[in-house]
Amino acid sequence: MDQGTALGRLPRLSEVADAAAFAASERAGAMTGTIINLTCGSVMDAN
Repeated sequence: MDQGTALGRLPRLSEVADAAAFAASERAGAMTGTIINLTCGSVMDAN
């Protein structure tokens, strides 16, 4: 799966945890209806 990403790797667990901690924090108080993209630049082929 990592072959199909722009970074050539999958997201690390610590990166996912950091994003979740940020989204749950006061610093993300102005965010509404946000999708946090943690795909490392993966492009899904619809065909």
